[in-house]
Amino acid sequence: MEILRCEGVEKVFGKGENQVTALNGINLSVEKGEFVAIVGASGSGKSTLLHILGSVDKPTRGKVTVDGVDIGRLSAKEAAVFRRRKVGLIYQFYNLIPTLTVEKNILMPMLLDKRKPEAVYLETLLRTLGIADKTESMPSQLSGGQQQRVAIARSLIYRPAILLADEPTGNLDRKNAKEIMDLLKLSNRNWKQTILLITHDENIALEADRIVTLADGQIISDQKRG
Repeated sequence: MEILRCEGVEKVFGKGENQVTALNGINLSVEKGEFVAIVGASGSGKSTLLHILGSVDKPTRGKVTVDGVDIGRLSAKEAAVFRRRKVGLIYQFYNLIPTLTVEKNILMPMLLDKRKPEAVYLETLLRTLGIADKTESMPSQLSGGQQQRVAIARSLIYRPAILLADEPTGNLDRKNAKEIMDLLKLSNRNWKQTILLITHDENIALEADRIVTLADGQIISDQKRG
């Protein structure tokens, strides 16, 4: 089942002599449950693509469909709701709210919708990520690796259609980076979570099932592994 499709996606910044084409004719299809790494040098268009896939930005031309929804047609308000419910976002910086407990940080997407999580799923998520004993802690009381686990839990609480991870191990040491990658792979395997991971680290990319390489805003390679 196809969960994501990009058709002729272009993104242009600026005008006239200052015009820059960040994405140039991106065509991409991702099936539900795939773990895809998106790699490329700085300036290749990786982050621009991620922002568009996450409905944070709109393409200049082309169409992006996520879970059957043409996200380019959404209003700003509709995009915010769609992003909260259908797109899990993990960044290099954890973006936790410092004045809220771990549990409230994790549940924030649902609290904004005045919804309650499925108790069994929440318990499983906390246990799997190794933070079941940290629910009443504040972010400042956690290590970097633990904060990233909280960010992952928050991104997964709504069981999103896609999980977008932008250099999620960039601020972590080797041990914590490996643990975070193992957890992402676990969510992919156990919950069939579709993951698109942006990284410049070749070793991290090799953990994925498929590697898409960007250069100058275009896909120059798309390889499945194994």
